[in-house]
Amino acid sequence: MDFNSSKLQDQLTFVLTEYGLKAGMAILFLIVGFMIANKVAHIVANQVKRKSSDNHALIDFITSLVKIGLKVIILIAAIGIAGVETTSFIAMLGSAGLAIGLALQGSLANIAGGALLLTLKPMKKGELIEAQGHLGVVEDIGLFATSIVTPHRRHVFIPNGGLAGGVIKNYTREGFVRCDVPIGISYDSDIKKARQVLLDVIKDDKRVLTQPEAPVVWVTNLGDSSVDLQLRVHLKVDDYWAFLFETLEAGKIALDNNGIEIPFPQRVVHMKQEAEA
Repeated sequence: MDFNSSKLQDQLTFVLTEYGLKAGMAILFLIVGFMIANKVAHIVANQVKRKSSDNHALIDFITSLVKIGLKVIILIAAIGIAGVETTSFIAMLGSAGLAIGLALQGSLANIAGGALLLTLKPMKKGELIEAQGHLGVVEDIGLFATSIVTPHRRHVFIPNGGLAGGVIKNYTREGFVRCDVPIGISYDSDIKKARQVLLDVIKDDKRVLTQPEAPVVWVTNLGDSSVDLQLRVHLKVDDYWAFLFETLEAGKIALDNNGIEIPFPQRVVHMKQEAEA
C-alpha cells in the first residue's frame, strides 16, 4: 500500500513538473496575449476612425476582425506552448476558413470593396456621383453596399465590390457642380440677343455661383432645324435639379417674350406626280 502511494505521488509530481509549468506558461501567455490583442485592436480602430469617422459599421467590423484574428493566433501559440501538437489543429482551421471563404466570396468582396472606398475616398456622403449606370447623391457608404438617392428620389443600393472595381464619376468633389441648360433657337433668330436674354433670366438668382466661372452661353451645335445653345452655370449640388427645370421654363418664357423662336423638327415631303401618258 505504501509502495502504491509512493508510486502515485511520484507520477503526480512528474505530471505537475512536466506539464504544469507548460500549462502555467500557456495560460500566462494567453492572458497577456489577449490583453495585447485588445490594445492593438483599439489602436487600429482609432486609425480607421481618422479616415472614416462616420462609418461605425466598418469600424466595428475591422476592429472585431483584427481582435479575433490576433486571438486565434495567440490561442494556437498557447496550445503549442502547453505541449499540444498544433499541426492538425491548424490544418482544420485552414480547411474551415477555406470553406467559409468560398461560401461568403461575394460578401467578402463587398466588404473589401467598402474598405477600399473608405480608404481611397473617391466619393463622400452628400456628393453627386454616377456609377454602375446610376446617377445620384451618396447617402451612405455601408459595410456591404453604398446607397445613393437618384433625382427621382429612389434609393439605390450598389454592392461595394462592383462599385470599387468600376468607374465612379464624381461631379461634386470640388464642392459644386456645373449645370448645362440646353436651349435651341431658330436659324433666323439673333444669337447675341438670345444669349443676353438667357443671362438676364439668371442674373438675380442667388443659387448661381460666380466661381470658378461666371455664367456663360455657348453655341454647342448647328442642328438640322435649330442652333443649339447651352447655358452653363455652377451651382451647389442641392440646387442642381430645381435650377435646371426652373431655368428651362423661365428661358422658354423669356425667349417667347422677346420674339425669339424655339423651333421644333419639321419635315418637308415632296410629292412627285407621274406624267400623264
